[in-house]
Amino acid sequence: MSVPVVLDCDTGTDDAVAIMVAALHPGLELLGVTTVWGNHDVRHTTDNSLRVLDLVGRGGVGGVGVHPGWNGPVRPRLEELPTGRADLPATLPVPASATAARGPAVEWLVETLRGTTRPVTVVPTGPLTNLAAAVAADPGIVEAVGGLVVLGGTHRESGVTPYAERNVWCDPEAAHDVLTAGFRDVLLVTMDATFSAPLTAADTARLRAVGTVAAATAADFVDARIDWYRRDPAMAALGAAPLHDPLAVACLLDPAVVEVREAWTTVERTDPTTYGATRFTFAGDEPVGAPVRVALGADHDRFLDLLEEALAAGPRIG
Repeated sequence: MSVPVVLDCDTGTDDAVAIMVAALHPGLELLGVTTVWGNHDVRHTTDNSLRVLDLVGRGGVGGVGVHPGWNGPVRPRLEELPTGRADLPATLPVPASATAARGPAVEWLVETLRGTTRPVTVVPTGPLTNLAAAVAADPGIVEAVGGLVVLGGTHRESGVTPYAERNVWCDPEAAHDVLTAGFRDVLLVTMDATFSAPLTAADTARLRAVGTVAAATAADFVDARIDWYRRDPAMAALGAAPLHDPLAVACLLDPAVVEVREAWTTVERTDPTTYGATRFTFAGDEPVGAPVRVALGADHDRFLDLLEEALAAGPRIG
């Protein structure tokens, strides 16, 4: 049976690929997409999500709904942060959607999780603001979530700061609330994992050979990311770029795609220097914080196989 999934994202290029994988793979039942601030203002992340779903034939009436969520942190940050990034285009280069967004994200999350008869897996690939707000509105939804796969946190790899990954850094208060809410089976897919399996131009050529709109679009996005990551000396030397968000979705299809350790984690919320850091305590040390599983590495070949498998569905080119 397919796994019921909710994807919560701040849709840019890697979230877009995650949406396509979740919407197209037969092993997943994408119940809905909720959108949040982070990469861009929520009006743009919502528009981008609608564009992607329409592009691969999963939008429109009767398709996967998109639900706009919060456009700022659940509680004020130490320093105010704009709801967008000047270094990234706000709109994805795919055709505009004629589909309208549906009801607000938090209300939809609470209603959907209250009414489910099957445990739902929630995959946040942006700041955790929507999920934190939903838990605050109804703590009972925690029991309806069968698993939580969070694209967030870092152990040794640098993120937006030397200490913090961007999704957690955008809203550390929300990350704290979610990680301490009592969700069972929490997996953090960290920057250590995503940077360990970057994609290259050879990989995008393989995706283009699949011959579908989804695979070709994903290849275009990855090529653009490779160009953007040339500012990173290590990625420039490899001619490669990490594709963060789809790795979190891939974990639902093949848990062996990542290397996982049991840990406990806390989120730094008060120190301006290390603000947003995820601190892990591993087995053998005194546990501190919330219990999680932490993905610290990834298998490039398994990941690429999963992308190719999922993106082979949907409309074909020509």
